[in-house]
Amino acid sequence: MKTTEMNLESLKFVKNIDAGSTWAYRDWEKDTKQKLNWSRGLGHEHNADKAEVGDLILLVQRARVTHLVKVMSVSCQIVDDGHWGIIREVSVIWVADFTHESFIPRDQDVFGWNRTCPRGTKIVELEHLKYSTFLELWHSLEIFQRHVAGMLGLTI
Repeated sequence: MKTTEMNLESLKFVKNIDAGSTWAYRDWEKDTKQKLNWSRGLGHEHNADKAEVGDLILLVQRARVTHLVKVMSVSCQIVDDGHWGIIREVSVIWVADFTHESFIPRDQDVFGWNRTCPRGTKIVELEHLKYSTFLELWHSLEIFQRHVAGMLGLTI
């Protein structure tokens, strides 16, 4: 597996993707700018604005980590009245190899426990994921960031 040099100090969030039985954002390529969607709903605009420019977000769908993205836009945009009408511009840092689905990192291998993925598309701060479990397993965000780098084939 080819490694890529990357600073993961800004990895602070995880975002669950509800795509049903398909893979959302399957066509995204590394080093491209894309629009990451949030569903419309009470508090979703505020949630979309939690991450700051430069923050990194792990995207999880179907219990697999499929993307690592970097937030590029200062705030969210309302693009339409449809269900997925909230977006943030992101840059794709890493994307799973969807042609070999069995190699896509499993959620439990990345996080260290069988995480219950909440319904919806909100981002959650990594340190707030089952806080006591996170600290028991990883002791610090920095150790977790190094683990993620290894799982995704990134060097830090």
